[in-house]
Amino acid sequence: MEGTPRSWSDIPLELAGLVFRCLIAPGDRVRFAAVCPQWRSAAQQAPLPLPLLALKDGTFYSMPRGEPLHVPGCDDGFVTASGNWLVYNHLHCFLLVDPFSGATMTLPAPPSMDAPHSRNFVLVKLIVCSPHLIAALFEDDCDFQIAVCRPGTSSWSVAQEQHMWILDIAFYQEKLYAINYLNDLLALDISVDDNTGDPHVARIERVIRIGCYRGYTDYLTTFYLIESRGSLLMVHRNIFHGHIHDGGQIHTFAKQCKPELAVFEADFRQSRWSKLMTLGDDQALFLGPCSRAVCVPRCDLQDKRVWFMGDYKNDVLNMIPLSGTDDIVIRKFSCPLPMISWRDHNGRAGAVWLFPLN
Repeated sequence: MEGTPRSWSDIPLELAGLVFRCLIAPGDRVRFAAVCPQWRSAAQQAPLPLPLLALKDGTFYSMPRGEPLHVPGCDDGFVTASGNWLVYNHLHCFLLVDPFSGATMTLPAPPSMDAPHSRNFVLVKLIVCSPHLIAALFEDDCDFQIAVCRPGTSSWSVAQEQHMWILDIAFYQEKLYAINYLNDLLALDISVDDNTGDPHVARIERVIRIGCYRGYTDYLTTFYLIESRGSLLMVHRNIFHGHIHDGGQIHTFAKQCKPELAVFEADFRQSRWSKLMTLGDDQALFLGPCSRAVCVPRCDLQDKRVWFMGDYKNDVLNMIPLSGTDDIVIRKFSCPLPMISWRDHNGRAGAVWLFPLN
């Protein structure tokens, strides 16, 4: 005699968690968590999903196997991404769209539209720090400007007395940080106007002073500022000038020319950068216009520990995935993801990492 049919909620949490991790689309993850309280608990205990490689035609590629996923309504040409948001530049505002939940957020137009005689500002990076604070790095010809705002407001507040050549920004432990070309680390204190509620940069402090350029004249160097496991990291990526073809394309790396990757941790007590020799077995770095460290089981990415896009400011740049061992030795490996241009002919991002929420 057959027994009473068992409920789906009777599946052990560990098994439900394994099923949940196989779901690539965030929409499927939402539906999974809505089945019952037990499955919702399994979803909450699971690590955050790996990022998607998002292309401007609306095609997303899952990690690490590279299955294509077409998302309707995302083929209008985004400017960049920030976490789970795609960023679109409309005529009088930036529009942020979560392609899976459908949530939107409106931000002011670039600062140049607020100042009549200003040069053209191009968005380099945008960070959604909190529901009430947005930070952005803009490029104004050869200069870089940090600006902050709150969603729904009419203008950006551009930081005054900025140090030249800001290369990247990150939000770490409730504070905004930036690095310049000297590898100095700058901390920006954000204050809020009591009357309007609008944020502005009240003070800039140099918390790590290097004072000299650490790059090499024979290399193109890209810098990233990224949080990982409660630490603030600075990543250097060097590419030898002689191994870049006309038009900016990087040819196959020979044994004598490996891309150099170096990772440093901010030591706030000693006011210095400390070089790291390992990332940890369950850490993967995704570097690009929207960088993030992701905690993943080693089996998910095997030895593919560092993924980056060719974003060193040239016209034609290929996404090249790399792997790193414990001593951060780098080697190229085959990858199912497409070889695409990170920037289009107008200098905007042609593909980005998108980090969906659980």
